[in-house]
Amino acid sequence: MSDFPLPKSKPCVPIHFEVGRISVEFSWNNDRWHHCFRIDQKNCLQSVEKDGITQSNVERTAPHGITDTWPASPVITEVTPTEAMGRQALVAIGLAGRSHFSASLTASEAVEDSMLIEVACRAQEAPKWLGSTYYRCGKSPPDDLIVIQPKAIDSFDRPVTILWSYRVSVGGIEAVHPASCGKLLFPSNC
Repeated sequence: MSDFPLPKSKPCVPIHFEVGRISVEFSWNNDRWHHCFRIDQKNCLQSVEKDGITQSNVERTAPHGITDTWPASPVITEVTPTEAMGRQALVAIGLAGRSHFSASLTASEAVEDSMLIEVACRAQEAPKWLGSTYYRCGKSPPDDLIVIQPKAIDSFDRPVTILWSYRVSVGGIEAVHPASCGKLLFPSNC
């Protein structure tokens, strides 16, 4: 028997945030927060964490380069409700390897019933993978994975802060500046 106590998951109550018909719920799982976006209370997008992507005993193809140091989605270990410019918001932080992540979730002013997610990663080394990965609830592989990535880095002069952002709305998920594209990544059928 080990002399060291086994680490225990901290008990965490799920955190809910709503913007019109869009809501997100953060749930604690082992060592980080996972989150799920809902439209009209129906699950639509589930965050993909770490490198093992299995649901309903189906293994999904993960984007190339995902490791514990460079996970499928930013590692979130703390989520704090706050207020930004007079509106409700969530601030999230965490780290993987030597990289620190932060994210904010607010109501988007550009589109009604939508949430703007802005992510930053302070990287000490060139990333092998960086982005936010979701699977579409109720869809079958391979059509169920959605990936939002930052623009490619021309040169790496460490440390560097890398940004990406996206909007989740009734119409789907859309990368917005400074993310790599501005196209709608899936039309919502919710």
